[in-house]
Amino acid sequence: MTTMQEILDAAQALPSKERAQLIPLLWETVSPEDWTPPDSDWMTEVRRRSQAYDDGRMTASPWSEVRQRARRKAGLDG
Repeated sequence: MTTMQEILDAAQALPSKERAQLIPLLWETVSPEDWTPPDSDWMTEVRRRSQAYDDGRMTASPWSEVRQRARRKAGLDG
């Protein structure tokens, strides 16, 4: 039987690009009931950004654009 530590060690031995590709593949298999609730610092930042958006001090971008920028910045897309 493979332990979680062995799996983690194997994943950490992958090149950075492959580790980044592994993250969403694993995340898609996690049930929302198993998600860890956000901590108070995270919720404070969410409220701050939400208020900034509501006040017109911040704009939003479609998820497709945000994802594309993040993948490009991570070196996952050319």
